Order: sequence, then C-alpha cells, then structure tokens
Amino acid sequence: MPLKAPCYIALAGLKDFGRLVCALERTPLPTFSLQFNKHEVLAAQTDFINGRPVIYYAESDSKDGQYLAYRVSNGVEEVLLAASVDNPTFVYSPILKVEKFPRALARSAKIEKKSGYTVIKLKDLSSLAKVAAYKTMYEEPPLPLFLFRGRGGKIFLGATMSASDNETISYFYYVALNQEPREPFLRYSSQRAEQPVFSARPEEHGYVYLKVIRLAVDHPLVKTYD
Repeated sequence: MPLKAPCYIALAGLKDFGRLVCALERTPLPTFSLQFNKHEVLAAQTDFINGRPVIYYAESDSKDGQYLAYRVSNGVEEVLLAASVDNPTFVYSPILKVEKFPRALARSAKIEKKSGYTVIKLKDLSSLAKVAAYKTMYEEPPLPLFLFRGRGGKIFLGATMSASDNETISYFYYVALNQEPREPFLRYSSQRAEQPVFSARPEEHGYVYLKVIRLAVDHPLVKTYD
C-alpha cells in the first residue's frame, strides 16, 4: 500500500500542543521535531483518516530541547523545552528529532470536498462531553476536544471518534458555542445533575476533565452543518 501524505493541522500555540500530548494522558504522546513549510515545528500524530495520518503541530525551535515538559497547577499551565527529566511536578514528552523521512510525509495532503470526517452535530455540550469521556469508564484517557472558528466566524467544539477499532468511518461529533471559552479544560460529571463547565483547574475530585485544544484556523477535515 503506497504511503499517503498526511494532513497537517496547525494549533494555536505551544501550550495547546503541550496540552494535547501530555495533559490527562497515562503516557504522554511522543513529540516529533521536524521542518514543515520551512519552519521548525513540534508535531504529533493522533489519528488516521482514509489511510492518511492526521498530524497536529505548533511552531517551535527545539534545538536545545530533548523533552517537552508540561504541568498545570492552581489554574496555571506551563509548557517548556527541557534538557532532561528532572522535575517530578512536570509530565514529559520525549522529543524525537527527525533528520529525514519519506517524501510523502513532508507535505500536507490536499483535502478533497468529500474527504474528511463524517460530522454529527449534537444538541448540547453535555452530549459532547459524554462522547469524549466514555473511554474513562474503561480507565483510558478521554478524547481531546478541538476548538476552532468556522469560515463564518462561528465557534465549534468537537471530538473525533470511530464506532469501533475496526470501523473504517471516522466521525466528528461537535457543538456550536455562543462564545469562545478561555479555560483549557471542560469539567464533566456523570454522577451529578449539573451541566459541563469550562475550567482552568483539572484537579477537583469527582469530575472527568476533557482537554480543549485550540486550532490556529478552521479544521480542514470538518465540514460543519452551520
């Protein structure tokens, strides 16, 4: 099977990238340091769609960094490049520095009109939280939530999911928001009769926390109904 060009998707910044690869994960995702579009970036693959890798990235010069360090404490997030794993209050993602790779991986795929996720619009934030949090019942990390503005300026929040490991169709469940949240997490509880709320402190017991990842622009694989 020929190697397909990946879909590269830019994140809003390094904090969003650190949150994606480190926050709420049992084991942080590995980070790749590479050159893309003549810029030094940190990148991580999170998904496959139609045989194409889906890679999220943020610009960063990691020449002196061997690890991406992340922590959140008292509502303050920190993301930095570290030479070693020497502070137990941080979570670390190893940085793998790519010198060369197949030519197909060096460019972003052109997105055709009919390609991309099969989108499902949900009625409320609670329904989206249930989708993203369902894996926590099996002691797995929750799905990340991706936040972006559509071409018309509307704000969308959603998560990607396949119905099963053998499912060939990838879905994007989303809701439209009235305003853009500033907090980097969504707090949700299946044990309490309360609506999910955005939070900067993912440490209160009795809740499931979902990380919110901001994109630099709209999501190229998502065609919303709005």
